[in-house]
Amino acid sequence: MPDRPLILFPSPERADREHKTPVFTKTVRPSFGRQFTRLQPSFNLLKNAFEQKALKLQQSPTGINPEFALVFEIIGTVDNFYTAVKNTDGLEWIFDSEVEPFNPDDDFYQVDKDSGERVDDSLNGKLYCVMSNQQAMAQLLSLWQRHQNGESDVFKRGFAGLRDIFTHIKDIRKWDARDRITETHALDYWRESLEFDGDSPVPFEIELFFRSDETKRRNAVEAIRHEIQSLGGRIIQECVIGEIFYHGMLVELPRVSIEGLVNRYEEIELSQVDDIMFFRPVCQSVFVSATDSEICTSAEEAPLPTGDAVVAVFDGMPMQNHRLLRGRVIVDDPDDYASGYESKYRVHGTSMVSLAIYGDIKRNEAPISSPVYVRPILRPKQNGFDKITECVPDDSMFIDVLHRAVKRMMEGDGQESATAPNTKVINLSIGDPVRQLATTMSPTARLLDFLAYKYNILFIISAGNHPEIVNFVDKPFDELKALNISQRSSIFGETIKANQRNLKILAPAESLNGLTIGALYDDFTNANETARFIWAVDRGLPSPVSAIGKGYRSVITPDLFYYGGREFIRGKFDGKIDWVESLREPGCLSAAPYGTGDTDGCAFSFGTSDAAAQITHEAAKCHDVLNQVFIAETGSNIPVEATAILLKAMLTHGASWEPIAEKLALAMGASPKQLSKWLGNGVPNISRVIECTKERITLIGLGALKKDEGDIFRLPLPVDFSSRLMKRKLTVTLSYLSPIAPNKQTYRGAQLWFNIDDSGKGLVPDRQNTEWQAVRKGSLQHEIFIGENPIVWNDDDLIIKVNCKEEANKIKKAIPYCLFVSFEVAEGFDVNLYADVSAKIHQRVQISNN
Repeated sequence: MPDRPLILFPSPERADREHKTPVFTKTVRPSFGRQFTRLQPSFNLLKNAFEQKALKLQQSPTGINPEFALVFEIIGTVDNFYTAVKNTDGLEWIFDSEVEPFNPDDDFYQVDKDSGERVDDSLNGKLYCVMSNQQAMAQLLSLWQRHQNGESDVFKRGFAGLRDIFTHIKDIRKWDARDRITETHALDYWRESLEFDGDSPVPFEIELFFRSDETKRRNAVEAIRHEIQSLGGRIIQECVIGEIFYHGMLVELPRVSIEGLVNRYEEIELSQVDDIMFFRPVCQSVFVSATDSEICTSAEEAPLPTGDAVVAVFDGMPMQNHRLLRGRVIVDDPDDYASGYESKYRVHGTSMVSLAIYGDIKRNEAPISSPVYVRPILRPKQNGFDKITECVPDDSMFIDVLHRAVKRMMEGDGQESATAPNTKVINLSIGDPVRQLATTMSPTARLLDFLAYKYNILFIISAGNHPEIVNFVDKPFDELKALNISQRSSIFGETIKANQRNLKILAPAESLNGLTIGALYDDFTNANETARFIWAVDRGLPSPVSAIGKGYRSVITPDLFYYGGREFIRGKFDGKIDWVESLREPGCLSAAPYGTGDTDGCAFSFGTSDAAAQITHEAAKCHDVLNQVFIAETGSNIPVEATAILLKAMLTHGASWEPIAEKLALAMGASPKQLSKWLGNGVPNISRVIECTKERITLIGLGALKKDEGDIFRLPLPVDFSSRLMKRKLTVTLSYLSPIAPNKQTYRGAQLWFNIDDSGKGLVPDRQNTEWQAVRKGSLQHEIFIGENPIVWNDDDLIIKVNCKEEANKIKKAIPYCLFVSFEVAEGFDVNLYADVSAKIHQRVQISNN
């Protein structure tokens, strides 16, 4: 136990939440009559489409009522449209999403609220998608026609959203083949498959519009099955996860049919099936297996772990008998992935498990005290004549594998009981390069968010790698070599900014409830440049390969950046540059197969997978510290329902931009106060949050809030700040897991946030390390406040208030949260802050217990 351990806040005081002042913008929209006239051609097209589909279906034996996914492109938002759709027979809500801003025109534009003059700013837009049958569409047109004719009381109570949506519509249309293909880059995937996969059938996924009615789901599947079979293909797997509104299919088509889709997809009947939302490439997570490792001479033997697994790793199959892993892993392989998985190909899983246990071996840390639960989800695959890769199997859907794996771990599988129900952290160092961040949340991210909330699990996810960044650098190797490291950093910074649309985080890294990790270009080796191998950027900056943020709806993502290793760049024969692919240093050192499967190998690796696995290692260490704190103060272990959010906050609480802010701002050409896109919440310093110092105290608060409630925490500061300049820092981190609304663009079910109140005295008046507009958008709020001017304090309390409000849906039960608060003063003052504050806190706890 540390000499100065973290301490717990007394129970908070209940209060009402704080209400934000709404911000209004004035948008000029066309009159109802103008809208009706302007959109009449679109309505006629839809009417004709329904009639044509009805005729076609009359020839079929099913006689199904024709339905279309209707897309409403609107200016602004219509909050009550969702309610109106639910109340209208024949209309079914599918989803809504943000779209690119609209340019103003004579119908829609903004005016200055004060002067009334027109301004040519772009207009925010949304896309609403509903499923409609012919009768509902006719009713909709009738209502609008009657309203246009001047009839009153056309839109009865609960249907005002239908009236309001009409005044906001920019366009209305069917969901068509372009929607099904454009966002997902399916055409690029098909073209690439035709080029490299020879005569093999091409697998891909079809994501359907999720229908709550099981009969409608079956009808949709049969319609797709008919078209797939007509093209000579087959359905491999179907997956339905109702809790996240997901319905998908894994299918494959022969080469000739894929060629038809590539060359004339709008003419192929499959692309016209109205139940299809997206065509998607299969998950492309691929790791090259290699055996160029060396005998491991570090990582001394340590006592074997005991107890239940705290962390799990979902990855490739590890070498259980490797000297560094033996007795430290629990492999659960119900799908028999081990069969045919030779030891020499067990590279990525072995590395990730090793990093979770030891961290970077070069750092010489003790292994974690609990075993690691491992679920293999990758398998080896022949890729070309002489290359073996570890990847998601072609015959299974990644989302289904993840869902079954977590459910088996927490609940059990069939008649079997749960395999690791006490696990609180799952490492997922796998990203899908063909599913970069888009306008809709990826199904896999939705699944992780749902599972995190349901089971109180923290997913630690790698942000994803973009090694192709070197292809965009337009400087030849010799010119780069002649530059100093700051200049090279700027070259890569400019390249990243110019290509950022293609370098976004990879699914499922946009997860709202998880902790997404980017990679720093840093490690614990001391390698030097050579004539042929040079560094890409300055040590400690974000790695050029690390996917960039922000996340869904501009949430701060990645959350943290951690050691991802360095890799040299070298010149190619054409003068351009490439990464040096080697398992030798530099990089992050971990266990690896050696030769033909010996158990003493180690190798160096590089990227966001390594960074996420090392944060998982830190999570296990934090778990031990938290257990000590709760046992010392309460006599019990960490509350089970709060473990995940406590770890999420603790891992983040020591994070800061401070070590590299100036260097990064210079490299990216950005303001030192606007770095969250490139650095998230910063680089965590775990040592700052596992114990306190004489000048720094850290307190932990727990609570649970319902709609419109608030909790007040009081931090006593019996320190005289009036006599001299005394640097002060307050760090506050709020963490929670939110329920989700999978079919709504707002998505987050509940919002929690904190405010600081020092009675206007200016104790810590300046924000540092964050963009305050962005910190409240996710499920993690991390802020740092500083001050140093003399103030009259009079032994007052600093108040931190946590608030809760509904967002995307109704809050059915209280939302648990945790709060980490650290206050510190600069060294050199005659102040024992820890002793004074902890004495006050413990005094209040005793009083409240009497």
